[in-house]
Amino acid sequence: MPKLKALNLFSIILAFVLIFSIIGCSSGNSAEGEAPAETATEKPTEDTKAPAEEPAEEVIDMQGKPIKIAAWWSADPRAVAEADRDAFAQKSIEVIEQVEKKYNTKIEFVTLDYNQFVEQFTTTSLAGEPIADIVRLELFWMFPKLVKDGFVAPLEDYIAIDQAKVPAWMIEGGTYEGKQYGLVESSPSGFGVWYNKTLFQKLGLEDPYQLQQKGEWTWEKFVEIAKNATKDSDGDGKVDTVGLSAGARDLFNMFVYTNNASVDVAEDGTPKFSLDSPNAMEAAQAFYDLYNTHKVVDTAGEQFVNGKVAMTIHFTWEIGNYKQNMTDELGFVFFPKGPKAEKYTTHTPFGNMWAVSKMSKNAEVAAKVLDEMTLWRTVYPDVQDMVNESQQATYPSAEIVDTVRQMGKNVEYINYTVYPEATAILDEATKNMAEGKETPATAIEKIKPLLESSMKQILE
Repeated sequence: MPKLKALNLFSIILAFVLIFSIIGCSSGNSAEGEAPAETATEKPTEDTKAPAEEPAEEVIDMQGKPIKIAAWWSADPRAVAEADRDAFAQKSIEVIEQVEKKYNTKIEFVTLDYNQFVEQFTTTSLAGEPIADIVRLELFWMFPKLVKDGFVAPLEDYIAIDQAKVPAWMIEGGTYEGKQYGLVESSPSGFGVWYNKTLFQKLGLEDPYQLQQKGEWTWEKFVEIAKNATKDSDGDGKVDTVGLSAGARDLFNMFVYTNNASVDVAEDGTPKFSLDSPNAMEAAQAFYDLYNTHKVVDTAGEQFVNGKVAMTIHFTWEIGNYKQNMTDELGFVFFPKGPKAEKYTTHTPFGNMWAVSKMSKNAEVAAKVLDEMTLWRTVYPDVQDMVNESQQATYPSAEIVDTVRQMGKNVEYINYTVYPEATAILDEATKNMAEGKETPATAIEKIKPLLESSMKQILE
């Protein structure tokens, strides 16, 4: 993965989770204990030396002063009615009480407007009083700008990050230039293909989940199914069902990133405009063909929830909308892998983590509190049990739960959203390709200098 990290909106599997939970990990350094003093009658040997002892952890006494935690939603689990608290909320409350007692502090939660979050965080920090000691930050806010500008503290300055106790996706998403800046309680929402199993069965189409399990869920099979689902069933000359509905840029992203390619990262992991690489060009052509050759993408505004679209691409959190507005049976799978991909992966431009304000007067204790309140650090088996229960309650089938779990272990990040106007530049290019106004080669050549200029604004 590149050094620029951009993680995570939230996983639907933890839609009910309001904050992170527990660890009990000390950040103190170990030291060997001293051997007993020699006596006149016996010289100590290795066998007679005292065993090494762990030094007592030095605990900071906050003397009642608060540690403030800011998010753009009400993150305090204590604000949830007791009858409505799930296992995560209960555990979080227990840990808050433990932390408050240990550090003689009070944990206070601050709710900020999402659109004003960065401005309020940075202006108060520059004034010498950050609005909070721990802040929830979108990764595309944090990397690279807030880190480079000195607003976010490297966690290793205060605590030890044991990679054996931290999921790979958290290291991948929370690291910039070799330092860990973020911790979080849940992986980002998976992004994949939702499909209408009822419509699939009616049309006699192969089931994507079964293909996925056999490793046969590929671009080729995806196109084949989309073509077979796009048909005039009643012979009136109008298409009754369509293979796919999707936003053009989202669909383009999926083709690029599932073919071992990137918009802005070279093969060696360095930031570089990369849409003109062979893998990316192959992806752009597949995207173009889906619209202009196969003509299987809905452009008439049909909604997946209406039951007339076989497949759509979206995050796992969309399950709430589908459960409320659909009666058809659902399925969910990874976006199919391209010819250059070795495995199924889910990609997201979204992700957010908890970070420590570098300008906080309480940065050290804030880092320790964050470490101890981050759910995935040392209690993974207990956490996984809670996750399993939440997933089973959220998703309507074991097959969907299985895909969601697989996605949790195979998250990769789309980073170009950190660059000014990059999203708008890609929107225009993908729109022109989808409408057949520009070929992939023309569209990519046209936007190359624009994206390179955008990248320079952040990287230089």
